[in-house]
Amino acid sequence: MKHIDFYIKIIVIVPFIGYDSKWPDQSRHRLKKLIQNANDSIVISHSADVSSYKKRNYYMVDHAEYLIGVFDNQKKLRSGTAQTVNYALHQGKVITLIHPDTMEITAPAP
Repeated sequence: MKHIDFYIKIIVIVPFIGYDSKWPDQSRHRLKKLIQNANDSIVISHSADVSSYKKRNYYMVDHAEYLIGVFDNQKKLRSGTAQTVNYALHQGKVITLIHPDTMEITAPAP
């Protein structure tokens, strides 16, 4: 997408090196290609702990001008995506949500 008429800066933020080690090969390959084609990539932490994911999520929100999330809006489930969406809304960020099953697009009120 960074080669289209309008410019989108793609920055990949990873919580720590190796967080994808248990992913299927196809998913790890997709991440590698994304990093290779991104404008930049940032590693949040040198330690492989659970708090690195939260730090990554908050970093993405704090440094984004606009957010697009793929989220099923299951507020009763604890997930990193739900945490990130809720943090973005509390920060007053503009966010567009895409439901993964229906592809319905919504823009929740902050």
